[in-house]
Amino acid sequence: MNKFSTFLFWVTLLLVNPSFAQSFDPGKIKNALVKVVVAADNRSSNALTGFVWKSPNQVVTSLHGMSRTGDIRILYPGQAWRKARIKKVLQKADLVLLELLPGEPAPPAGITPLSSFSPEKVGFGTSVYALGFNGGAIGSSSRQMKKGFVDPETLANLIPKKDKDALSRIGFPALDLNILYLEGSLLPGFSGAPVFDPQSRLIGIGDGGLEKGASNVSWIIPAYYLSELESSTSTSLPPGFENLVQLFSAAAKIEFTEEVVAAATEFPNESVSEGDSERYVMEKLLEGSFDRFESEPIEALGFEFYPIKTRSLSEMMDTSDDPENIQKLSDEFALDLNIQLDYDAMYYDIYEDINNGVVLAVPEGRTLQYNPAEEAFQVVNTDGNDMQLYFYGVQNDFSETDFEELLLVMGDVINQNFAYRYGMSGFTVDEEYSVWDEFDGGRKVAWILSLGNEYLMGQDGLQYAFYVYMTLLMTEEKTFMAIATIPIPVEMLAMALTYGLDCNNPGIYAEYCTYFNQVFQTFAAAHLTNFAY
Repeated sequence: MNKFSTFLFWVTLLLVNPSFAQSFDPGKIKNALVKVVVAADNRSSNALTGFVWKSPNQVVTSLHGMSRTGDIRILYPGQAWRKARIKKVLQKADLVLLELLPGEPAPPAGITPLSSFSPEKVGFGTSVYALGFNGGAIGSSSRQMKKGFVDPETLANLIPKKDKDALSRIGFPALDLNILYLEGSLLPGFSGAPVFDPQSRLIGIGDGGLEKGASNVSWIIPAYYLSELESSTSTSLPPGFENLVQLFSAAAKIEFTEEVVAAATEFPNESVSEGDSERYVMEKLLEGSFDRFESEPIEALGFEFYPIKTRSLSEMMDTSDDPENIQKLSDEFALDLNIQLDYDAMYYDIYEDINNGVVLAVPEGRTLQYNPAEEAFQVVNTDGNDMQLYFYGVQNDFSETDFEELLLVMGDVINQNFAYRYGMSGFTVDEEYSVWDEFDGGRKVAWILSLGNEYLMGQDGLQYAFYVYMTLLMTEEKTFMAIATIPIPVEMLAMALTYGLDCNNPGIYAEYCTYFNQVFQTFAAAHLTNFAY
């Protein structure tokens, strides 16, 4: 029995592995799928997914990925690039219909346009399938999600007020837009992706999610809006489009560094014909920009985590359900412990679970992996201390679970497990940092800080105060937990209290600053664990 077996008894009791009969066949769809690349400036482009609609020379994708001045290029199957222009715009549904520019070569043979959609209502819990290009990657991939529940199912009822305000300023999508809410998330590059039911029928177009920091929310534009798009008389981008301030996380931003540009414009020894030179350069530019998207996801227990972006601590606090504990700890460091940390240097790699919409914040540069021995996702710590981050998840029916009772049970489990592991008499809950709340959509979140009843003696001969910080999330269908173990050397605290510690100018105390910065980053990472809206 491993050292976390008692801690994970709830996983053993609750974890289920449902199997769903599937008949979705991506092979029937692949010849209608295209990649859309829109130049944003001379050093970057937006990468989206699109699909050929009714005619080989016209493509549907997301409006928010367009540019007022940049070229639009469509990559058909078979690596066939074609330039396009906007034909029709449906602003309220964030949709655009593209057509090939006059004089462009005809689309390649074998293109099979989509020509119909399913008008049937998609039931809660139904598996849905998106096809797209992750981060604008070279090859397409499928993503399986589930139809979620929002009532009434409009955009205004899905997103929080700050995002409603942002969309109101932008002017699209419309807040009263009918949407299909996803349990699970669209990856960057899946804006404009066709989404299908298990019978391979088109049901919608991938649109979200919105993001500013760690949190995402994904939804589908119902396919019946295609009829309105076709009949639209608008052919131009909305006023103020260039002032788009709210990021859409399902559109990928690809950067062309100087090194990438140089490599792309170095033609091989064999001649590249004048007609093929532009296509060659574009392919090389794109190939040189996808390195971060080529890694395999971290996958286990029904969760599938992808690295999708890097964000600063301040950006993520903007989207935290409740940043109060992070701010409270910052104040305690500055005012009570006399430690000034370098918050501007704190960045996080954001991982998102495509199946359940769980968002993790991992201190930048650290590695997330699945640890079978612990039956948990874990952030690798190579510093030789006991500062650790673990993540546990369960999918089940929690509609009848009393959240407050679950908190008491988990508090006891943590107390017993870590007390046994570290040879302590127990832990005491810090009431000031321990609270729970309920949010829109039935999401419940709790944060609990516990302090060991005795100091620990480390192998380095130092005494440590030992903290355990837990974030527990629950919806009716799943629960997820982040646990941070944080040892703090008493000697370092005493020095800081006596002399002060300015980690913006650490001097000879750089090692101490590195440690305290890690303490804060680990605490904040556990706190920022969340479900997408």
